[in-house]
Amino acid sequence: MSETIPKEKIKTLGQVLTPPKIAEFLAKWAIQDAHDKVLEPSFGDGVFLKAAIKRLLELGATPEQVASQVHGVEFDKTMFELTRAQIYQEFGITLNQINADFFDVEPAGGQRTLLSSPLTIPRVNAVIGNPPYVRYQHFNGELRKKALRVAEDEGVRLTELTASWVPFVIHAKRFLKKGGRMAFVLPSKLLHVSYAKQFRKWLLREFPTLTIIAFEKRVFPEILEDTILLLAENEGPEQVIFLTLRDETELDDYLHQKSTPTSQMSFYPSPSEKWTKYLLPSDLMRSMNQITERANDNLIQLRDVGFVTIGVVTGDNKFFTLTEQEVEKWDIEDKYLLPIVTKAEDLNGIVLTNDDWLFIKKIGRKCYLLHVTEPENYLSKGLKEYLEKKGKELNVRLRYKVRIRKRWYEVPGVRFPDLFMSYMVHDVPKVTANQVVINGKRATSTNTIHHIFLKEDIEPVALATAFYNSLTLASAELSGRFYGGGVLKLEPKEAEKILIPKIVEVKQLLRMTDKVNKYLRRKKTLDAVEMVNEVMLEEWLGLSDKEIETLTEVWQYLQENRMKKNKS
Repeated sequence: MSETIPKEKIKTLGQVLTPPKIAEFLAKWAIQDAHDKVLEPSFGDGVFLKAAIKRLLELGATPEQVASQVHGVEFDKTMFELTRAQIYQEFGITLNQINADFFDVEPAGGQRTLLSSPLTIPRVNAVIGNPPYVRYQHFNGELRKKALRVAEDEGVRLTELTASWVPFVIHAKRFLKKGGRMAFVLPSKLLHVSYAKQFRKWLLREFPTLTIIAFEKRVFPEILEDTILLLAENEGPEQVIFLTLRDETELDDYLHQKSTPTSQMSFYPSPSEKWTKYLLPSDLMRSMNQITERANDNLIQLRDVGFVTIGVVTGDNKFFTLTEQEVEKWDIEDKYLLPIVTKAEDLNGIVLTNDDWLFIKKIGRKCYLLHVTEPENYLSKGLKEYLEKKGKELNVRLRYKVRIRKRWYEVPGVRFPDLFMSYMVHDVPKVTANQVVINGKRATSTNTIHHIFLKEDIEPVALATAFYNSLTLASAELSGRFYGGGVLKLEPKEAEKILIPKIVEVKQLLRMTDKVNKYLRRKKTLDAVEMVNEVMLEEWLGLSDKEIETLTEVWQYLQENRMKKNKS
């Protein structure tokens, strides 16, 4: 977390400090001439304004010219005053700075009439900055209405999950002259989240030339959100360039073409697809496309054999899941309890067995779900006491999911899946057959773990075994979305799109299940994958050793690139 920006401002105003090296790179790329006009639409601590001033001075502009050429907008009054004073102290310049909500500012001569007397800024040659990133939960009220209206005026209909940066960038483009350049720090969500699909479409429509720069290492270590740099030109050849640098120290070398990026490719993607895959080295990207196209008739998606749902939403896991010690303390009867799994780390192999569950119980972890379906006057004394005393201690009844229930203590939608699947992935996704049956009751899980229900008459263990091949693991990396902490997140609909080779012979998979299971439990994932590859990719799909090696390289590249950004 930034030391100079309060946590609450990061959440509600989206304020995050940008490293000077990144701000200076974006200013150098976007500002091409000493006479260029520049806009920073959310200047915060002024790092982009300072970079713009330095760039213009380097190009030969006088301080007097710079004062009239650089424009800035900032919503936070305190930050506005502090930055204005710092810039005057450092450069002796007072810029054209406006303390306002950027959505209340219009380009001079603009056609929109939403505001009775809007603040205006002349059109500029360069727009640079790091837009405020406020998640949809906090991006609400009148601000949200104005932002979505601006986007709609530009022909972009955004979903309710949209974060603040999307309409912000759309509005910023309206201030750009023809032939201008826009350079922003943006969340890597641009590449893969569904709510950015319309935004990607808009980008391709408005900017013929786009460059997207990703980093192997995290450049904003104080936040979990991973970032990219977007360089957009509204004149030029139609192309989208994807490139990866090791870190921000390589930006200057790239700008002056002194070094070759880790990977770089030019492509024209579809806005409806995820763009994450285009950050693969170009040779790997081409090879993977060729392999999957050739094997296409023998590939299916996970949704063809099963559907994925979230686990049980208890409303309060601290209250509704219990350890063995808590069960004994409150004398809660077995008939009110179901075996449950609450952590993906407990999915260690191909199968989750009774012994696995008993181990979870033995080490004192949450292992039971409180599942009560009877009216309160029928409940046992110990259970009543738990509901009353522990419920009051944790304020459970005030929680929204609990409050709206007919019986506040009755957890709805309890299901018993064929397989469990990890939701937040640290190393590799975990798909584990559910074989737990305790006192005649099957196990379930909280919503920290997904449920897979099979559509076809196929052994769950066979599907779990089939999952651990290089093609499927690479597809999982491309289907999900990754975060700056190195975590891959797989939503149910994303998980259902993961590619799997068609299962030709179930018995053949089952014969190697025990060995694959042992490898996974011993953390020898690569050995397990090589074993499954021999059957599914080599024998069933007919891929060559070189093709299998390529798919393994794609999977490991994506995994390692993601995990490099782990805080640790």
